[in-house]
Amino acid sequence: IDKKHLQPIHHDILKEAAIFNIILEDSTTSLDRDNDGGGWVKQGDHTGRHNFSMYYKLKDKQLYCRLETVVHSNLLVPILSVLNESELYQTWLPNYNIPRIKVVKSEKLHQSGRCGQVVNVETEVPWPLAKRQVILKAVACDNIDSYPEEEDGVKSNECLGKDGGKILIRISSMDCQDSLEEGLVIPPVEKGVARMKVKGGFTLRKCPSNNPLLETTMRHDATASNRDPSSSVAAAVEEDLVLFTFSFCVDPQLAVVPKAFVNFFLRTAMGQMWNMFLNVAEDIKDGKCP
Repeated sequence: IDKKHLQPIHHDILKEAAIFNIILEDSTTSLDRDNDGGGWVKQGDHTGRHNFSMYYKLKDKQLYCRLETVVHSNLLVPILSVLNESELYQTWLPNYNIPRIKVVKSEKLHQSGRCGQVVNVETEVPWPLAKRQVILKAVACDNIDSYPEEEDGVKSNECLGKDGGKILIRISSMDCQDSLEEGLVIPPVEKGVARMKVKGGFTLRKCPSNNPLLETTMRHDATASNRDPSSSVAAAVEEDLVLFTFSFCVDPQLAVVPKAFVNFFLRTAMGQMWNMFLNVAEDIKDGKCP
């Protein structure tokens, strides 16, 4: 189809599709260090109620992060609910007194459809650093239904996957020049505030059989249920597991990104945030939260 015949909405869809394809590639790229793994370094593993792994890499003063966890399919809807309730982020995101890191504002600026929105998040950080602000745009898409092999010369790896079963949510920061994109008037950054640049996304898909977290999760479930990990029940559990990935790139607005900052940001701040996020989703599933 000649693109000159397309309407603006069609060009927007094609633009979003290209971004989602990049997110899918970023979240499914192998992190095997024996094959370089794209420069990713494993920051650590968290075991317990939720098992997850954290990876990072530094490039051009930007911090790239990737978190992976395996969850049961009955946690899928609660996870999406927590992500969608952006105005409640401030109620469960972790805060710290030493060093002082506190989310002081989380407000929804715009809602587009059921899952698309623009959110303003402001965080106090230790002196002499300026308060951090990020205005995030979130857009969701899904490829839940499977479909046959592509025809007309379209390669399967150019799509979200012929096997279906994927949900993607992409996030990207906005600034003044993006005001017309959502019909918003984004004001210039206030004095004493640094507006950060962030891009990335969430991916939910069936857990691959070779993911190292799969065995850990199945072993943990088997122990909790007092059964043999190799039983037929375990095989059914494996079919029920979903790999939940959060990958993003952030410019922390620092002249130098010290290793101590990386360790605290990932191991402490991001680790606790991810764990609390999953705990809130669990509480929703169990009926403990509205």
